[in-house]
Amino acid sequence: MAISKVQNAVYIYEEDASVTASFPNTPTEGNLMIALGRSWTNSYTNASITGWTLATGSQTGTTTYIGLWYKVAGAGESKDVTLNWTDSTATFLIIEEWTGLSATPLDKIANVDNSGGVTSKSSGTTDTTTVADELCIAGFGMGNTVSAESWSNSFVQEYVNPSHFLFLGSLIVSSTGTYETTLSWTTTRVCGGLIATFKGVVVSTWIPKVIMVI
Repeated sequence: MAISKVQNAVYIYEEDASVTASFPNTPTEGNLMIALGRSWTNSYTNASITGWTLATGSQTGTTTYIGLWYKVAGAGESKDVTLNWTDSTATFLIIEEWTGLSATPLDKIANVDNSGGVTSKSSGTTDTTTVADELCIAGFGMGNTVSAESWSNSFVQEYVNPSHFLFLGSLIVSSTGTYETTLSWTTTRVCGGLIATFKGVVVSTWIPKVIMVI
């Protein structure tokens, strides 16, 4: 089964410690749901999405944080995804749905922090992927508006509103190896990045043996 995106990125921002983003359609049982969230003021370790797992998190500057969560959709999965921080003056959330991934999806994770002004930031490098087809998800959180942003290594920008300081990118890898991406922009900003790799479905080929009885 090929890895493919089922529902495009849905984004929400509110000046609150809790936000809810909603998929247009009910997620399909067994599909992988991804959530990338950011807080102005609170660590990703102080955040939760009920029933979801934190894959990795990164500090963005000295007071803001981003985290990447995932969940395998269950039967009758809700369209609503609520991210709760223990305390935050503003919360950003992006969600997506993917198919063609294994029931236990997480393979490798990495993250990178930065508190200084830069014009590019690596997502960090995953360890070697273990199968030929995997999904790499990268996230970046900005300290301010950026312009003319671009991704490296063939990553696709899934969410494209630079005025809201949170970016989601993806890459379906076709071979084993190590993967990362870099987000670049034109004006110096504070930025943090992270990456997680999710396993693709390994399809085994079974060839029946024909036994001839004489």
